[in-house]
Amino acid sequence: MAIRKEKFHPGEYYHIYSRTVLKVPEFKDYGNAKKLAQTFLVANSTNSTKTFDYIRKNINPPFQKIMDMVSKGDKLVNILCYSIMPDHYHLLLEELREEGITDFIRKCNTSIAKYINIKTDRSGALFESKFKSKHIDSNNYLLHLSVYIHLNPLDFLSGREWRFNKMKNWENEKNKLLNHPWSSIRFFLDKNYNDEIISGTEIITEQFKDKKDYEFYLKDWSMDSLEIISDLVLD
Repeated sequence: MAIRKEKFHPGEYYHIYSRTVLKVPEFKDYGNAKKLAQTFLVANSTNSTKTFDYIRKNINPPFQKIMDMVSKGDKLVNILCYSIMPDHYHLLLEELREEGITDFIRKCNTSIAKYINIKTDRSGALFESKFKSKHIDSNNYLLHLSVYIHLNPLDFLSGREWRFNKMKNWENEKNKLLNHPWSSIRFFLDKNYNDEIISGTEIITEQFKDKKDYEFYLKDWSMDSLEIISDLVLD
């Protein structure tokens, strides 16, 4: 992974975007996407090195054992929102400790690359050498980014027309999003759903009366053209 010029700061929020080399749709494969989601969980700990070693040495290790090992370390970041697309992923992160984001992304990308390389008997880089990042410098940007990440899977579920104020049936599109398993949107819309990957979401959720209120904001926002905020997003 290339050395980054910008420096992340604990307590600050960032949009992170990492794309596969040549936009190869590795995460269109269910197993690869599931493994990346699991990696988000395992890599977010100062104890993740030991946890990854345990996973490599054991076939089908008990999930609770893995979580116990992860919990013995401190979190590197808060993952507030995420979505996994066929050839890239988006994260909304809060850095919790020095070098937390850099360390977290390095472990995620290295781990999933090794997994896919072994699985497909290939070698070489899986992701572009440097992940993209953008500092979130306002509450308005934070909220916009939350819904952008949650709507992003519509690019391949329905087509990119939604980006240009062309969403015709919200309920239909919402159901597609909720049935896409590799996103944090279900946590934000379903009061009975818990997502172990995410944390620190109160900075977003406490700005809404309830999950229905957040859905209204999501729906209302989706009716505007993305051209309005094109300078705020990474793609």
